[in-house]
Amino acid sequence: MKIHGNEFALTSKLNIELNSDDNEGLIFIPKNIILSLEIENYFGKIIINNLNIEVKQDNFSLTKKGLERSTSTLDIKLLDRYLFKILSDKTGIGHNPYNFFMKHDFTNFEKGRKLTDFDWIMFASLYVYACNVLPESVKVELSMAKELRISEQNFKRFLKKIPNKIFLKNEHLESRGGNLTFEAEELIVSKLSEENKLLFEENPYLKFYSGSDLA
Repeated sequence: MKIHGNEFALTSKLNIELNSDDNEGLIFIPKNIILSLEIENYFGKIIINNLNIEVKQDNFSLTKKGLERSTSTLDIKLLDRYLFKILSDKTGIGHNPYNFFMKHDFTNFEKGRKLTDFDWIMFASLYVYACNVLPESVKVELSMAKELRISEQNFKRFLKKIPNKIFLKNEHLESRGGNLTFEAEELIVSKLSEENKLLFEENPYLKFYSGSDLA
């Protein structure tokens, strides 16, 4: 994969080229096909703005049948997950969507200390945020457990214990998503710093989520 740029700051854009050398199970790009993408960091979520498919063939293989056969085998349904995986590699750009969440100390969850309503609200908001910015094929529970440095089992336990006055979970526990309550929004705004308060009001991913179950 060729990345034209060496950082992926908030609202910045990158131009990326993919070809058959990038096939590794998540996507399949036939030989002589090049994908050119423009992606954007939108509040931590990787947005694909443009996607162009270019076919490079020599004069002997450049036939209508050959082109149809190549494009019909093109498989990029998990392209967003592939980009997330590559850009998150710490040896490369090291994109971490959680860096664009509000600043908060989550060590109380790691150390098993008593949790306040504000801790629960920030935890719920982080969960809603992760549901929004992570690709649908990425398991939110595992990703957040790693970020909070707790086990996936403990994460599920915490998720189940969030008070209903703070967070309304979508359907059953294994279903992805949920929403903060109005009471939680009022409390979180009253306690946030001015910087975080502005982010909370402007960021589209911190309060509400409506999506499908995990793949």
